[in-house]
Amino acid sequence: MSSQRLDHLGRLSARSPWMSGQRNGHRVREHKAAATTAGILYITGTVAGVLSMVVSAPVRKTVDPLAAAAEHSGAVVTTALLVLVMGLSLAFVPVVLFPLLRRVNEVAAVGYLIVRGAVETAGYVLSAIGLLLLVPLGEVMSAGPGTASPAGVRLGSLVLDSSATGAVLTLVFCAGAVVFYSLLYRSRIVPRWIASWGLVAIVFYVAADLLAMYSVIGADSTEQVAMFMPLAVQEMVLAVWMIARGFRPVAVSTTSELPERTLAGE
Repeated sequence: MSSQRLDHLGRLSARSPWMSGQRNGHRVREHKAAATTAGILYITGTVAGVLSMVVSAPVRKTVDPLAAAAEHSGAVVTTALLVLVMGLSLAFVPVVLFPLLRRVNEVAAVGYLIVRGAVETAGYVLSAIGLLLLVPLGEVMSAGPGTASPAGVRLGSLVLDSSATGAVLTLVFCAGAVVFYSLLYRSRIVPRWIASWGLVAIVFYVAADLLAMYSVIGADSTEQVAMFMPLAVQEMVLAVWMIARGFRPVAVSTTSELPERTLAGE
């Protein structure tokens, strides 16, 4: 049989309703798995972040951070591990969703992967390292001027607040979130009201961070937490939606079929 005949039969079989339906069914299962995984990663990262704040409270809420870190060294190590769990969980969200998001806009999907998967994760790793430095620094200061000395208190506060490199880390997170929710809004793989909620909530999140940086409101103050809450709630709604409902099959098939048809010259 000639190669042209084989090629013709191959195109016919690729366009048959059964084959097309099988491909679409496979894609739906793939995207359901990606949505479920991303939702679980979101929840894991959020829970780890909340637990890190609870566990580190004895060290953060003290006038002598180095002494508190030496006294609660187990809590410091646990906090650092929780920060890493949070960072790595959130870093894998763009990795898991990249095959889908690249069909919407490949450049934006790559940008989201770099900002959220690489830059933000590096910030979390540095925060964890800063926390782990508290214990040995406390031992060094104890052997010298003392952890309660002005130098010791300032050094402990500086290292502890380096995890509140939070200011820069938050802005990086928001940059990635804007790209992500824009992609969700364009693709319609989740309801647009969820994506719109995220885009609006990011404005309050950035404002809270900038106001704290300029000392208009206090870091971790009631005002700042209240401005963070809209996005925090939205992310949990998104995570639950992805686990329970997955991505909309119609939107998935629409966005994924277009590139293939274009490449095939149809």
